[in-house]
Amino acid sequence: MLHTTLISAHPETPTYLLTCTHTLQRTVIDPIHPTAVQDSLGSQHLDLILLTTATELTLAAAEILHHRTGAPILSSNTLNGTALPVARYLTDGEVVGLGPLAQTIYIPEGDIMCYALGSEGLLFGGPLFATGVTKHKANRTAIAKLGILPTDTTVHGGGTSGLPLGPLLEK
Repeated sequence: MLHTTLISAHPETPTYLLTCTHTLQRTVIDPIHPTAVQDSLGSQHLDLILLTTATELTLAAAEILHHRTGAPILSSNTLNGTALPVARYLTDGEVVGLGPLAQTIYIPEGDIMCYALGSEGLLFGGPLFATGVTKHKANRTAIAKLGILPTDTTVHGGGTSGLPLGPLLEK
């Protein structure tokens, strides 16, 4: 399960910290204030910087956080500033996710899906990866960066819904 914490309530691009309740891995989504992110982390480690919209603020903040924390940046190579930030659909303090391993957040507004791949990290589908989780090389590369997937990780939604994710990545 993933616990959400609002870091910055920017009206256009709110910034959230997602913390896995099993591994305590931390992912920041669409940061715009690097100092606010670091203040919220305290002495804790940041594991991933996830961009779901590419604005001047999010791109600059992600680069700064990457250099300060060493956390990798995950985004689509086709990401642009018109993409609706996924964080608009999150709520401060909620716990989201289904299942102990293949955790999935499904947010129906805007046809957005977020995959929390076991304890390995996060991947957003939907508008960010508009033609499917496994179709584009950018998606497969992003998933590969997250490490080894639990064998029971499945795709939720789309034409491959319910199928194991691993074999789809090998195509």
